[in-house]
Amino acid sequence: MLNRSSWVVGLGLMMAWMVASAAAGAQAAPAFYVDATRGDDTQDGLKPETAWRSLARVNRAALAAGDRVLFRRGQTWRGQLVPHSGDAGRVISYSAFGEGDKPILLGSVAADRAEDWQPAGEDVWATSNQATPLSVDVGNILFDHGTSTGVKQWSEAGLRREGDYFYDAHSWQVKLRSNGNPATRHRSIELALRQHIIDQSGCGYVTYENLDLRYGAAHGIGGSGTHHIAIRGCDISFIGGGHQMTRPDGKPVRYGNGIEFWSDARDCLVEDCRLWEIYDAALTNQGDGTNVQENITYRRNVIWNSEYSFEFWNRGPAGRTHNIVFERSTCVDAGYGWGHRQRPDPNGRHLMFWDNSALTTNVIVRDNIFCNATDSLLRLHGRDWTSALMMERNCWFQPSGPVLLWGQQAVGADGFIAFMLSRGFDRGSGLTDPKFVDAARRNYRLAPDSPARALGDQGKPAGALLD
Repeated sequence: MLNRSSWVVGLGLMMAWMVASAAAGAQAAPAFYVDATRGDDTQDGLKPETAWRSLARVNRAALAAGDRVLFRRGQTWRGQLVPHSGDAGRVISYSAFGEGDKPILLGSVAADRAEDWQPAGEDVWATSNQATPLSVDVGNILFDHGTSTGVKQWSEAGLRREGDYFYDAHSWQVKLRSNGNPATRHRSIELALRQHIIDQSGCGYVTYENLDLRYGAAHGIGGSGTHHIAIRGCDISFIGGGHQMTRPDGKPVRYGNGIEFWSDARDCLVEDCRLWEIYDAALTNQGDGTNVQENITYRRNVIWNSEYSFEFWNRGPAGRTHNIVFERSTCVDAGYGWGHRQRPDPNGRHLMFWDNSALTTNVIVRDNIFCNATDSLLRLHGRDWTSALMMERNCWFQPSGPVLLWGQQAVGADGFIAFMLSRGFDRGSGLTDPKFVDAARRNYRLAPDSPARALGDQGKPAGALLD
């Protein structure tokens, strides 16, 4: 059974850190400004008028604990952000200043000029190395800001239909099937590169706020050995699809999560974020071998069109997972994203709990909305989860098909609630349409008569509290 006292102690320690980091952020701290249009990397960055210009300048800055890096709203940067670590009570933060939309960090290369492409065969076009050198795998092509995407193939012979593409690692080129120069057929073309947009490996006491991360073919935010990371109010979209490895049987594997805490992650928080069009999981903590994942909270996030909303695993009996909380989030349309139709292993589930041989305690899923998935809303796999997992007050809705996959056993709507309750799960939950204001337009606020309004704790509705 859940060790309630240890969970309360762990949560208390994490809350104390969150309060301390918020208080530290409220105090006057050195700020460095970044302006993609009017900035200059030779300046000191200490005022908007003397802002830096590039991500490269930010990455090589000698930041100290407590410093802030502020990107001007309404502007765009390309490349990878490599953050610095703060210390207890003095986090290093990466956030926004000014007016307008959130600053955009792109993990892609633009290829929307006619000179970016050259003929490479009948109805096949290749990127020009002089204009667009591509030294890492391209895991996705975004046409017209995601109106459509390319379909990755693994050889030039596979380019049979319009939009099929192949990344040639020998020539560092993308080869694309297109009836005419691609730049004349689309207003924008983004080639998503296989690297994390934010690579936070080994970092601690870092906060990201109000950033917009798009078009990366690895993870939006990824890295191992992290602690005291806070991610707030960020948008993360069209992530993943890069070539991770090729199996011994010759089959390639693609990957890419919105936010991933990999191996040895602790005291981390993701809140008030929006994530969509993610190849693998929108949110995940996972690891292999000897590692610890503990005190990680995901709350008040809104997720749609991702293969999984939340994926969790920790393999190896030498590992340990403790105090993982997923709460008050709204998760819609798992498996309806760009990558689902290209996957060799389509799943489409909001909660995907894989093989998990590590010592696991106090995994909590509560006060959420899980609505519509191509396969099932939930899969519990690889162990008996009844002693490790607590679920309560969730709103589940699956218009057709199984709601739960318990190992290989499919459980439909008729028996779902009884099945869960018989195993001690989902007290106070309901299987009902949450009734969004306008789901077709991604307005996931609850209608006045939504039954989800009565499911949450302490009179609050289930889901991300968007009202």
